[in-house]
Amino acid sequence: MDSKTLILALVPVILAGVLIHAVNASIQKTSDGPRWWLAGTAAHGIGLGLISLRGFVPDVVGVVIGDILAAGGFLILLEGVARFAGQRVPHWQLGALAGLVVFGFPVFTWAVDIAALRFAIFGIGVIVPCLLMLPYLTVIGHRDGLPGVRLLRYTIFLFVIALAVLSSSILLFDPDLPSVLAPSQMMALGILFLMVVETNLVFGFVLLSAGRSASVLKQAALTDHLTGLPNRRAFEAVVNESFLSSPAAVAPAAIAVFDVDHFKQVNDTYGHDVGDAVLQHVADILKSAIRETDHVARLGGEEFVALIHSHSSVTVQDVAERVREAVQDHPFRLDGREIPVTISAGLVEVTDAHPTLTGLFKRADAALYRAKDAGRNRIITAAA
Repeated sequence: MDSKTLILALVPVILAGVLIHAVNASIQKTSDGPRWWLAGTAAHGIGLGLISLRGFVPDVVGVVIGDILAAGGFLILLEGVARFAGQRVPHWQLGALAGLVVFGFPVFTWAVDIAALRFAIFGIGVIVPCLLMLPYLTVIGHRDGLPGVRLLRYTIFLFVIALAVLSSSILLFDPDLPSVLAPSQMMALGILFLMVVETNLVFGFVLLSAGRSASVLKQAALTDHLTGLPNRRAFEAVVNESFLSSPAAVAPAAIAVFDVDHFKQVNDTYGHDVGDAVLQHVADILKSAIRETDHVARLGGEEFVALIHSHSSVTVQDVAERVREAVQDHPFRLDGREIPVTISAGLVEVTDAHPTLTGLFKRADAALYRAKDAGRNRIITAAA
């Protein structure tokens, strides 16, 4: 089968990819990535369609514009992957690759008509963007999971190797190739391989979107919607993992349950909207006061919880006291007025080699009630 027929057979595959990307982009409205994948796949498909029409359309269309769009589509795909990862491709990288594509094809069409060099430029214009996708895929994998990332990585590695071998073979063994549409077994194999690559790329990008959706849903299930802190389920998972990896006998730790003092009075006096704002205010202070090695979450209502670790001369009591003072020293401001906010806490040190959260919470709650009864705005440590 000749190259022209194979390229024509590839166009429907790309059209199907365009439709899939269009549906995906309509679903994934919170990310720019799918829209860029749609644009890149469409540009690449239009370019291949124009290439297949060489001889029926002017060379400026079938050769120059066709090659520019076919290779340039991968630049657009690269930008889409970067945006999906929450980043942007450096302008100098895009500019250098775009310059090679936009100026390279006309030069080796009109100034020097060498099809082998045009294909080499096509190879560089595709290989480099594919390789530049890899760091962004790593970021996406850490954030959303690996299924789509793995498929795209394997596809990119195979595609890069195959395209590099094909481009080198044409330059070394068939430098006088009159056109990519000329009968050539190497070119035919390359186009057949491109069909597989195009299909894998489409499904790989769709898997990235699915992974992102699953990650967002999982994060929502583990996050308190009001404060943005982890919820109780997330906290329990983190604590259990921490206890398994660092038993209490090796890494001293404590559970602190914090409760906002007189919170019902705040709701009754100022309304529930202000009460919610106070909880957000306290949550922000807790996040800033807790160290990176510790963990804080919202249990529900006006209660928060933290896993605190002891480090060198800093005891868990020191950390809990610092948190209490931070809340006390930062009153909530409402319409120019200051509303004093304080917290009480029950602290329970983890001394068992295999502690249970149920028992720790029970002891911390008992200590919290003692702190309330003792006048609030204080830390009480549970008895060993």
